[in-house]
Amino acid sequence: MNKKPIVKPILQEDALIRGILAERSILFRRFKPEMESMFWGSLAERTANLINGIVIPGTIAYLILGLVSFPVVYFLSWDSFRTHELYNLAYIYGMGILCLSSLPILLKKSFSVKNFYIIIGAVSFVGVLSTAYFSLQFKTPLVAQIATYDVILVYILIYFVTGIKPKFVLLIGGVAGLLAMLVAYLQTVNYDFVWYSNEEIMRYFYYIGLINFIGFIVAHANIAKERENFLQARLLALDKAEAERMGRELERLSREDPMTGLANRRFFNERIDDEWDRAQRSGEPMSLIFIDIDHFKAYNDYYGHLKGDDTLIAVAHSLQSILSRSTDVASRYGGEEFVVLLPNTPIAGARAVAERILEGVDALKIEHKKSKTQKFVTVSIGVSTHAITDEEITVAQLINQADEAVYKAKSSGRHRIREYHLIKPETL
Repeated sequence: MNKKPIVKPILQEDALIRGILAERSILFRRFKPEMESMFWGSLAERTANLINGIVIPGTIAYLILGLVSFPVVYFLSWDSFRTHELYNLAYIYGMGILCLSSLPILLKKSFSVKNFYIIIGAVSFVGVLSTAYFSLQFKTPLVAQIATYDVILVYILIYFVTGIKPKFVLLIGGVAGLLAMLVAYLQTVNYDFVWYSNEEIMRYFYYIGLINFIGFIVAHANIAKERENFLQARLLALDKAEAERMGRELERLSREDPMTGLANRRFFNERIDDEWDRAQRSGEPMSLIFIDIDHFKAYNDYYGHLKGDDTLIAVAHSLQSILSRSTDVASRYGGEEFVVLLPNTPIAGARAVAERILEGVDALKIEHKKSKTQKFVTVSIGVSTHAITDEEITVAQLINQADEAVYKAKSSGRHRIREYHLIKPETL
């Protein structure tokens, strides 16, 4: 039965993104739910950072614009409306500054994607409503025309800076604009001196409709561009993640035996040198356990190399399961030989670990008809320990001692443990 190749999630997402970028029309449509959520979350975070970065200079610029507008309105207003229109101008810029300055405080208090769009939407609605409403209070024609530019400026900000979905910003802009007209009209309908002609109302609806229509179209194109930027950034992130994964994999392969998953000899040599130096400084004992599978050549000849590999893997897993400390290292030393490095472990502790290893392999009960020792696979174990009270030796000598102890275990009948240590000399 043919198995389908396993596609890694990173490569799967990479292929999906490249397919979307190739078919550019997809950028104007929603992504799949998970990616769509990631996109709006990313856009919300970037927009929040943008707002936090420009809010102070933006508020100052808006304040300066308001201060410049005051003398313009003062000289252009008709005498009978001058005071009223200066107040309107103050209200417009006062509300604008309030909306701008409140954003960092509101966003900092509770930032989440949902809260972000609620806060931005609410502030945008208030900004459009207040600006549109007070712009309708200007009666001097030229000043009223200038006030229209303030409304356009606010619409530009909510369509191109807030990062809100186009359909929602259209709803916000449309409802706020119409509500401003409705409130202004109802407030003044019974007063002859402030009355909106049909021409003025139609002109206002035309401006609001045109601004929202253009804003909606351009916002769609802007969001499509944001989607493309998001996908490009996501591709870079995936490439980086894949490179890091491959780096970790190469690092793992460089120190791991591919068959058993234990440390390889190269990694063992590096670790024993490091632990040896540390033991020399601290005075802590260090132990080595050598393990050799008994009659393994006969096992391979009888059962075949595939079964031999399975046995090596089973012994390696048993060995690894016995070690409980992160500093202990189990390594495949070569062929059917394994070695265990036990930092800060005296001879008694090493002996206890060796006994558990012997019992663990016995518990596997792997059949071995060609063994002259038992009817199942067994191991011979040698233990060597170096303590600060010992005479000075080298790492190579410690390894040789463990190897000699294994040789003694084999020559003594196999399936047993032998120790080589200098604290209490004994005959091997």
